[in-house]
Amino acid sequence: MFRPRAGLRTGNLMRSFWKSHFLTLCLIALDILAMSFIWSESWQLRHALNEEFQVHINPYAQYQRALPLLIVSWVLVLAWFGQYSHKGKISSLNQVRDIIKSTLLLMVLWLAVGNVTKNLFSLGNSVIAFALVGGFVYLYASRTALKFVKDWLRSRRIGLTRVAIIGAGETGRRVALRIQHHPEVGYDLVGFIDRRADQLGAAVAGVPVIGDCSDLANLLLRHRVEEVFLAIPSITQNDAFAMVLECESANVNFKIVKNDLLEVITDSVKIDDIDDFPVILLREGRLTPLDEFAKRAMDLAITVPLLTVTLPLWVGIAIAIKLDSKGSILFSHDRVGKDGRIFRMHKFRTMAASTNPYAVAPGDQSDPRITRVGRFLRKTSLDEIPQFLNVLKGEMSLVGPRPEMPFIVAQYEPWQRRRLDVPQGITGLWQIAGRKQLPLHYNLEYDFYYIRNWNLLLDIVILFRTIPAVFLGKGAF
Repeated sequence: MFRPRAGLRTGNLMRSFWKSHFLTLCLIALDILAMSFIWSESWQLRHALNEEFQVHINPYAQYQRALPLLIVSWVLVLAWFGQYSHKGKISSLNQVRDIIKSTLLLMVLWLAVGNVTKNLFSLGNSVIAFALVGGFVYLYASRTALKFVKDWLRSRRIGLTRVAIIGAGETGRRVALRIQHHPEVGYDLVGFIDRRADQLGAAVAGVPVIGDCSDLANLLLRHRVEEVFLAIPSITQNDAFAMVLECESANVNFKIVKNDLLEVITDSVKIDDIDDFPVILLREGRLTPLDEFAKRAMDLAITVPLLTVTLPLWVGIAIAIKLDSKGSILFSHDRVGKDGRIFRMHKFRTMAASTNPYAVAPGDQSDPRITRVGRFLRKTSLDEIPQFLNVLKGEMSLVGPRPEMPFIVAQYEPWQRRRLDVPQGITGLWQIAGRKQLPLHYNLEYDFYYIRNWNLLLDIVILFRTIPAVFLGKGAF
């Protein structure tokens, strides 16, 4: 597998940190100072209106004690609504919408804090209202000012994002022209990357062809590229995903000039545009330590009670399996988990004990290897219940890609191994979308989508959607 030179990769990481993380830290510091000032001034305003309200406000010391809690919630809510992402068009309607959403959520949180902690803080609703109005005005003014500063810097070619275009054909040339005609987007076009040998060293639309895709990641690092546009409409899925993997290895963002081939996995990810030319941004597909902790906490919070409640069901199923056919109650199988670790996955046995454990899975209910009880268990998905033990041990998650057998994983392309970046699951998008009726390559696309768009709410939605899928026997046999 590709391994870029450490020095080049570190250079890209440092530039990315300076241009994104440093700006984020400055914004957070500015937001904290602003809210501290707004909170103080809100109390002063309410204090000045004591006669109008006919009730004297509590001392500022009580409000000051609540300030750290309010600031933490202020920063977290702003981060949740993308106020530190630096990706959007700062003065757009979307930005105003997100500021309004942030303010409304903060209103709910702060009013709840003010009323729940009356004995501790005794915060007045009027002070909270003044602070929220001031916060909204500050956010809009500061983010609009930030846009003007960025535009001014870009006009002097400061802070531009270095980009390359893969594909020097008609689509690539159109992307290049839009980048050249719209400097306000903030791109510095380094060159084309093209697979055709006759294009190397040539100039297309006045832009040089800097190399081919044979050593993509090192080429990007060598030219300090920070973002890539894939502009080859006819590219195969394997080639596209392999490029995604190399770009991520080089810490380079990857955007696809929209086409139908990849729409399944990218339909709901962030869509940008250059003028009227739509491009799709593929997000980094790894869970942060905080994401992993939240996912594991939810797994345990659901699995432990379920194991307790379903214990009588285990006994009933075990007796039914024993009465129906000879053999063990559980079927255990080697599967590949997160980061390629092998584990023993457990299911209730649904086929004859003499069946080769690594034979091709049944394609329908009429398969003679399936026992009578096994047909019922497979139809209702009750055969999957023992996998709660795998979840309890941390080998699987409730939601994730379906765990595959080692010999199948051994045949994966490098990009396909990315499905092992998250814990493998009992259920997933493949479950609620049709399960075994889906061909393998469609399952991989759903897995890829899930990894790149993961959040705790997505897991919860999948779990709820799995319930009717199980009761209706959707795609199960």
